[in-house]
Amino acid sequence: MRHNAFFYAFYFFLFFSHTLMAQEEKRVLIIDSYPKNFKWSNDIILGIKDVLAKSDIEADVIYMSGKAATPKDDYTTLRNLLEIKLKHTRYDLIIPVDKHAYIFLLRHYYDFFVNERILFSSMDFFSYEDALKQGLPNKISGVLKERAIEDNVKIIQTMIPSLKKLYILNEKNPEDKTNISIKNTLDAMHLKCKIEYIGDLSLQEMRDKFSTFVPDEAILFIPFYGGNYDQFYKNYKIAYTIDLFQIPVFATDSFFITRGIVGGKSILTYKLGETTAEMAQEILRNPSTPNKIVTDENHEYIFNHEKINKFNLEPFLLNQSLRFVNTPVRFLDKHKKYVDAILLILPLLILLILALIHNIYMRIKDEKKYREIELQKNKHQQFIIQQSKLAEIGEVFSSIAHQWKNPLVEITALVQKHAFSVGSAFDEKNDKYINDIMVQVRYMTDTINSFQAFIMPSTTKIVFDVNEAIETMMSIISHTIKYNYIDVKIDISHATNLMVLGYKNEFMQTLLNIVNNAKDQIMHQREAKKIKRGRISIVVYNHAHDVIIEISDNAGGIPEEKLPYIFDAYYTTKEHGHGIGLYMSKVILENKMNGKIKADNTPEGARFTITLGNVS
Repeated sequence: MRHNAFFYAFYFFLFFSHTLMAQEEKRVLIIDSYPKNFKWSNDIILGIKDVLAKSDIEADVIYMSGKAATPKDDYTTLRNLLEIKLKHTRYDLIIPVDKHAYIFLLRHYYDFFVNERILFSSMDFFSYEDALKQGLPNKISGVLKERAIEDNVKIIQTMIPSLKKLYILNEKNPEDKTNISIKNTLDAMHLKCKIEYIGDLSLQEMRDKFSTFVPDEAILFIPFYGGNYDQFYKNYKIAYTIDLFQIPVFATDSFFITRGIVGGKSILTYKLGETTAEMAQEILRNPSTPNKIVTDENHEYIFNHEKINKFNLEPFLLNQSLRFVNTPVRFLDKHKKYVDAILLILPLLILLILALIHNIYMRIKDEKKYREIELQKNKHQQFIIQQSKLAEIGEVFSSIAHQWKNPLVEITALVQKHAFSVGSAFDEKNDKYINDIMVQVRYMTDTINSFQAFIMPSTTKIVFDVNEAIETMMSIISHTIKYNYIDVKIDISHATNLMVLGYKNEFMQTLLNIVNNAKDQIMHQREAKKIKRGRISIVVYNHAHDVIIEISDNAGGIPEEKLPYIFDAYYTTKEHGHGIGLYMSKVILENKMNGKIKADNTPEGARFTITLGNVS
């Protein structure tokens, strides 16, 4: 009992494995009406194979010559190929591509096959009567192609509205059912233009006939490959001929679209193959699937850009979705490799450029900062030099003052001795003389002391009163101002806080420099008889947290072209000037006291404005 159970299990396993293997070993034989590498049928077969490969269905192909069948033609080569194939392989489905393979299969089916079903592809029509004559009506399914003859004629009429003559280039045989169908379609359209069928011309005769442009004429090419029993036109010969035509050629498929055809509503051969393969899968999965004949309606409006331009046609009048071939190659497409390479390295280049720009910017910034530091160092050095010179002058003046003070002391001693010697005889008149002498001695002593204090450089910043500094400065030069017929007016009526932080002596020297420049210019104007008396106005007031000092005169002003340069080192408007005074004034006020100084002109003369920060 156990032995029998094991035997039945083993038998079931073999049967199941054989069934799976049978399912896996489904094979299809494709018979191509045309030679190998013939593009039309190659595209169809490629579509078939690609779909079948996804279902693990093997497909073998054998090729014919492309010539039409005759009663005398026994297809010796094809028969030999079939015998070899069928000797080693069993096929579940036979797919003839186009009419020559289908006609051969109708005539010789029972020479090679018994129950295998037929699925034709790329036929223009199907005749049930022909299949019935051969005893095959129950074995045939198929996919018809739709050439869209009527639609393509309408395309020609739309793009050439004044069409006068339409040539039909197709198979030469007038008894061919495809030709009869084409003629019937055209007759039913009742076209106003003349129609001429030229399928009986040789390629050379066609080249001669259409070598000259004739307006309002066109050709509708329904692809053919000879039609004679003893010849077959190769693709390149047909393409070469069509490309030479000087009138536009439209076609029902895209086979020659890149080689001479203007365009049209084209059959999609690859899609035709896919439709055929889908039907093949259905039949192979279920052998009891009923036979059916379907029409593949996959089309596309395809046009050749070069030919469109050559014949000045406008396909956009069709209001359809269009695809163009032979379009001008754009620069980016032509140099795509280089563009891709550039785009690949572009981020690196941008980073490099940004790094270079940043480096240049930092160098410029550092150089600018370095120049500013150097400028500050130079100004500070010049300030120190100026202070050193003033210190030297101060020391010299101190020596002179010491020598001057000794006689003053002696004079004071002599006066006092004389007063004591006279005693009671000292009268009012002598008293007046002695008093006058002592006043002059004190004045000279005070003057020497004031000038000595003024000339000595400041060692540190101190808080001082601007008005007091102005008064001190003016007291030193009061006699010079008075004897040169100059009136000085000091106005502090609008000032509330005149305390500032800085170098007092250097500030007074700055004011002295400006006032002396005004005095010199006034003297020059008086000598030129342009003014009678000079005027110097010093106005001091507060603005926000600043002390503003305006020093103006009536000496005619500074030439406008010289104003921008008067604070530059070694720039002078005087005949014997050195160009240091105003430059050092700017250094002292702006660099050492954090103030500002500027110059402009008033209707009467020059005006210098000094701004210093208040100290609360």
